[in-house]
Amino acid sequence: MSAWTWAVDGWIIAIGALVALAAAVPGAFLVVRRTSMLADAISHAVLPGIAVAFLLTGTRDPLWMFLGAATAGLLVTLASSWLAGVARIDSGAALGIVFTTAFALGLILIVQVADRVDIDPSCVLYGAIELAPLDSTPLGGVEIPRAAIVLGAVALLNASVAACFWKELKVMAFDRALARTLGCRPALMESIILGMAAATCVAAFESVGSILVVAMMIIPAVAARLFTERLAGVIVGSSLIGFLGVCIGHIVAAGVAPAFTSGGRDASTAGSIAAMLGVVLVVAMLIAPKRGVLARVCHRWMLTLRMAHEDALGLLWRLDEARESAHVARLRELLINGRTLSPLGARVAIWTLLRGGKIVVSDGIAQLTAVGRTEGALLVRSHRLWEIYLAERVSVASDHVHPTAMMLEHITDAALRAKLAREGEAAPSAERQLIDPHGRSVPEISEPPQERR
Repeated sequence: MSAWTWAVDGWIIAIGALVALAAAVPGAFLVVRRTSMLADAISHAVLPGIAVAFLLTGTRDPLWMFLGAATAGLLVTLASSWLAGVARIDSGAALGIVFTTAFALGLILIVQVADRVDIDPSCVLYGAIELAPLDSTPLGGVEIPRAAIVLGAVALLNASVAACFWKELKVMAFDRALARTLGCRPALMESIILGMAAATCVAAFESVGSILVVAMMIIPAVAARLFTERLAGVIVGSSLIGFLGVCIGHIVAAGVAPAFTSGGRDASTAGSIAAMLGVVLVVAMLIAPKRGVLARVCHRWMLTLRMAHEDALGLLWRLDEARESAHVARLRELLINGRTLSPLGARVAIWTLLRGGKIVVSDGIAQLTAVGRTEGALLVRSHRLWEIYLAERVSVASDHVHPTAMMLEHITDAALRAKLAREGEAAPSAERQLIDPHGRSVPEISEPPQERR
């Protein structure tokens, strides 16, 4: 491993960060619109566009490269739409056919062009961000890598375009039909997004390669989308996550990988950046507060625990109604069998009921407190009202109403209980005292009046 120098390593990180900034805007719109595959298509379409532009002009001028890539990206999009309509196939399949064909054509043309110009096909695919700081140009008396200037200009251009058309782009990103109704010209907005994506692909062509630019454009936006519902938040989060991936990726490539490779050779920085972005995405999928795996598991566990609480209260109320007592061990066993809880989950449920003052335990016997008895009565009332409704209004057999009522009782509030009671009182076979299909009376308990919304 060579010694760390800010003149080289600092510029490598800066160039990678500029790629992340430039890719954040188009990437966020593509992810929110659920058209992430277009980034892959555009990055593949860049190859034939750049090769044709060089063949026609004989120069690597960035303007001609951009025009060639943008034209190719637009043609790929139009061709995939045409193929989907003519062949009547899925739009994703059509896009896959077109961009793989364009990619193959681009490789053929790049190999032919490589004989006459210093273009390495492997650099086209994987990029050469490690060499980017060597190609510098003086700017204000300071030598600045040409890639940093180009990427900075594209990042500024993308941000300016997004700011100018923010309202139209935002409406189109979430609802194309509404954008058309409001006169936002969604076709034009879509072309603007594709243009920004194409410009970013061209600018990042020599830095991270045509393939890995897709990772820089999509993965940070997907990770940011897990943390926020706001489009602006996705753009900002994508920029920060991309910068984090660049820093970690280069450190791994230059500082960690040599310890595990023969001869102590550095790993590819572009590849390490993409790999680290994948790691960041996995971490985001785990810890995201609403959509993350841990949050969903925690929510599912809390829901199961709440239902176990209510099942225990309802069970103790029914036993009290029958003048029976329940030992804690029996209550725990019934919760395990009825709610498919683990022994630990059943213990936690009973412990939280004790801590909440809803039950007390004396000589191993669980009994309801006043608060617990009220909640248990409300739960049993919901259950038996549902049984009456299912039997009288839905014509469900009386021996089939219990399992459904067991599920519905947990999502029944006071307003719904009142409505079910009115339905039960209006039933032809109902008496003054509501009786469920099994001959048990519905508990009568006063509830606070509900505010009208």
